[in-house]
Amino acid sequence: MNGFISSKFRLVMASVVLMVSLGCNPAEETPSVGSPGELQSGGQLTGEASDLIDNDLSSDEILAKVIQRYAQAKSYKDKAVLYLNYQLEGRQTQEPQRWSTVWERGGKYAGALFNGKVAANGGILSCYIFDIESENLDNQHLLMAYQNEVPFTELFSDSIAKYFLGGYSDLPLDETKIDETPRLIPPPLSLLAPELPNPWIQGSEQSVRFDNEDVDGRSCYVVRSLSGDITADIWVDRETLIIHQISLPLKLLVGEVVTSPEIKEVELVAKFHDAKFDESISASKFAIEDRGDATPLEKFVALPEAIPSGLIGQVVPDFQLVDDPSVPVSSDQFRGKVTAILWLAGLSSYSAVGELDLLAGEMVDDRFNFVVVYSDADLKEAGSLVVVDELASFTNVENVKLYFDSGMRASKLLQMNVVPSVVVFDETMRMQFAVPIGKSDWKRDLRAAMVRVAEGENIADEMKLSYGRFIDSYRQQLQAVSAQQLLDQINGN
Repeated sequence: MNGFISSKFRLVMASVVLMVSLGCNPAEETPSVGSPGELQSGGQLTGEASDLIDNDLSSDEILAKVIQRYAQAKSYKDKAVLYLNYQLEGRQTQEPQRWSTVWERGGKYAGALFNGKVAANGGILSCYIFDIESENLDNQHLLMAYQNEVPFTELFSDSIAKYFLGGYSDLPLDETKIDETPRLIPPPLSLLAPELPNPWIQGSEQSVRFDNEDVDGRSCYVVRSLSGDITADIWVDRETLIIHQISLPLKLLVGEVVTSPEIKEVELVAKFHDAKFDESISASKFAIEDRGDATPLEKFVALPEAIPSGLIGQVVPDFQLVDDPSVPVSSDQFRGKVTAILWLAGLSSYSAVGELDLLAGEMVDDRFNFVVVYSDADLKEAGSLVVVDELASFTNVENVKLYFDSGMRASKLLQMNVVPSVVVFDETMRMQFAVPIGKSDWKRDLRAAMVRVAEGENIADEMKLSYGRFIDSYRQQLQAVSAQQLLDQINGN
């Protein structure tokens, strides 16, 4: 996995990364006779007696009927949401992710999958990623020509699409499994598109039926499906055979989530709100947008090098941080010295505070200033400047000063496309250097940069030249996989 794909930086993601490292203890359950209702959200045990026909249906027969009903559907639509639920320090938290599907025979599809929007109008597949990391994929628009069936398999073979559409950018999923066939796609979509595997329903090796339950006022069969070493609980409408809810296997998540006791009651639950079969769907639902200034591509292209900031070589705009206790600090305070600022981004970056402090201790000089900046995601609770325990363990430092960036306003002003990173300002507040701390030699490069800047060198042009080479290579790759002809076809040219 390259550096572009592996970093997770948006504020909401930082909170998920926090959750990953804290973890949870509930293990996957073994099959048992009883109801999963106490362990899952959204369904309540009705206690109603099923009619004779219902009682005669086995779990395997229910799943077979579901598969058959979806296979016979002329159309399907829902407003599905995948919820990551957990309890942290006594507070119940819910992280919703879009997971909607609109499908019609004839190779038509529209869906929102995590940070991506996919549309297919019967001849062209469109995929647009809402990139939250480097802010560069927003300028890429994937287009594929096809006949008959939507080329989902080809789409999910693209590493970037698989990463963003498969939830790896939004959920603490086990990334050691990312090269496998994606499992975290909406079950209705996999049932409607036979080329997409669904191990929890179509590949069920064993199943167990529980008592019926209500979900959103609908009476549902409840079936636990076992495939390999994972389980999924499925709520199926007794009348329509629509899946209204599914509790997905916790084994999809990073191992720490299911082993540490710090996070409790973890659930990965999908609800298929307003799901309906065979209703007329407007053609406008499958319309493909021209993304304007986005580059039409036959496949996504990752940046060969992550660029931490777009302001290299420029005097940065005035920004404000917060000192403890809640004292506003202007960026003017840093003028007159060569200043290194470490921008944190969740648990994975906290150890860098200690590393920067050691470096600052080795470079004691009146010309230098060393700063660490944290944001809302690193706070123990909203409205307080008390940092999470994991960061607090690194704040006993002697040579660096910590500041708070409320709402990441300063980070945005400085066009920090990639964090955690370290930037260097010269005495006039011109940004001379920036490097992601994911690089193993970031401290060596930072030391050399600060010494050179303090001696009066302008290293920004050197940095921009280096980045320019990467950008030129990147643009060449974009041109090599251009889908401009397909875009012209969409626009009627």
